[in-house]
Amino acid sequence: MAKPRRLQTALVKTSCMHGLLINLPAFRAMRSPPSGAAVALSYLYSLAIFAIALVSRLWLDPYMLAGFPYVTFFPAVVITGFVFGVRQGILVAFLSFFASWYYFIPPYHSLEPTFGALLAMSLYLFVVITDLLLIFLVMKAYRAESEARAENQRMADEREVMARELDHRLKNIFAAMNAVINLSVKHASSPEDLAKGLRERLSAMGRSNLLLRGLGEDEEATLEAVIVQALEPFGLVGTARLSLEGPKTAVSGQAVIILSLILHELGTNAAKYGALSVPDGTVSVRWSWEDQQNEEPAIRIAWTERGGPPPAAPQGMNQGFGSTLLTRLLATAQGRSVSEFPSEGAEVTLYLPLSSLNPGIK
Repeated sequence: MAKPRRLQTALVKTSCMHGLLINLPAFRAMRSPPSGAAVALSYLYSLAIFAIALVSRLWLDPYMLAGFPYVTFFPAVVITGFVFGVRQGILVAFLSFFASWYYFIPPYHSLEPTFGALLAMSLYLFVVITDLLLIFLVMKAYRAESEARAENQRMADEREVMARELDHRLKNIFAAMNAVINLSVKHASSPEDLAKGLRERLSAMGRSNLLLRGLGEDEEATLEAVIVQALEPFGLVGTARLSLEGPKTAVSGQAVIILSLILHELGTNAAKYGALSVPDGTVSVRWSWEDQQNEEPAIRIAWTERGGPPPAAPQGMNQGFGSTLLTRLLATAQGRSVSEFPSEGAEVTLYLPLSSLNPGIK
């Protein structure tokens, strides 16, 4: 029992000492640069400490034996260095050097460089340089410890943020998967149709996560990249059948998955009933930022098909799995859609708040 108590006592003492040190002006200055007024005040306090040391030595002089000219100046240098910093300590050491030489080393009231005076002052310089060097090393060690502590805290905060982001993203992915599975089961005509639909839609989600995983630490997915990866299975990317146009727009993790599923469904619908069901059909995707009256800014994504068979609304996005999935996914992002079916080809316009697309966009 004695050892744990001694260890606990030692830890308490260490903690108290650390708390005392970090509140001293010299150690506070290493954490954050002091103001000009604070620096000037520290030098005034240092001069006051020197004045106290000099007055104390003059008062003690009648009672002191010869050979103790620095008895009050050594503590003054150490206290000033620890409390206010090495530079202030150097100032006090410099003033103490001449004060002790002039007042307390024979011949008195003179700075005559006799052998005895030079020897005495050499001893003084050795001691104060050693003291100030030790103080400098202590402060350097404290600075290194503070930087290491700050770095460890930063890394811990980053891990916490990453863990929360991973947890949030996994919840969103499983929620999206649950919705896709439920809707696929409801609208599948056969087990084979269910399996094929699930494979395609889960593959779309998988490609969106691969897109996110391939990003660097400070990189974000762009809307154009999301469109390209979503439509890649339909053989449109890099051909004249696909036209993309719009400003560079960053997209957050959850929005990447939502848009990937929506665009995949639009592509699947076009391949079954629309422009992608014929060799000469084309798809155009245009997006732009829009200010909506009494609402927050939104991004408008226009999907336009041309060159395919005339669309029929019941077979398009107005009914069935695609329509239901589109509505539910947009609802999770506070978005909406408008679908039209002119004879030239299906037209679907998506509206999503910029904050849902990427919380960093103002």
